[in-house]
Amino acid sequence: MPLTRFDALSAIAAEYVTEPIIVALGTMVREMLLVGRRENHLYVLDSMGLPAAIALGVALSPAAKRFDKVLAIEGDGGMLMGFSTLATIGLTKPEKLLLVMLDNGAYAATGMQRTAAPSVDFCAAASACGVTAHNVTAADELQAVLRGARHAAGPALVRIAIGPENRTAPYFLPDPVELTLAFQRYLAQ
Repeated sequence: MPLTRFDALSAIAAEYVTEPIIVALGTMVREMLLVGRRENHLYVLDSMGLPAAIALGVALSPAAKRFDKVLAIEGDGGMLMGFSTLATIGLTKPEKLLLVMLDNGAYAATGMQRTAAPSVDFCAAASACGVTAHNVTAADELQAVLRGARHAAGPALVRIAIGPENRTAPYFLPDPVELTLAFQRYLAQ
């Protein structure tokens, strides 16, 4: 049985309790909020494809020195939209960046339309850009990769195969500016 999005998000939040985590929009944000709202999470509400770029900026900033890792959690559709960020990550080589991609082959937030993800080898693309890549399909693998990535140097991509299930969760519609300011305060502590 494949991992669910909720399983993967729960494992990530449990392993990275204080590290900055940039969470992709839509279903990803809503299910991460079911795991628990945290001050170290930046919930990206309206910027599909940008969590990896935002995390890259944080990982290259002076604030990153305080943390083991800076994480971006993105879906396969968002990763496809921001695909060029992989090349920039490979070029800049931020040692603290961990890009986590949850791949269900669909746009969950808009009705489960298929993405082009089944035709893309994300791990091969990341490797070609100079980014360490891990392909995860089971909970025990996920736990080991997340734990091992904590002190591994260099940027890494973790592609997690998940099933199509979406948990029912309420919409989350605060002012994105307020979310950003709260996250900036967390980084500055």
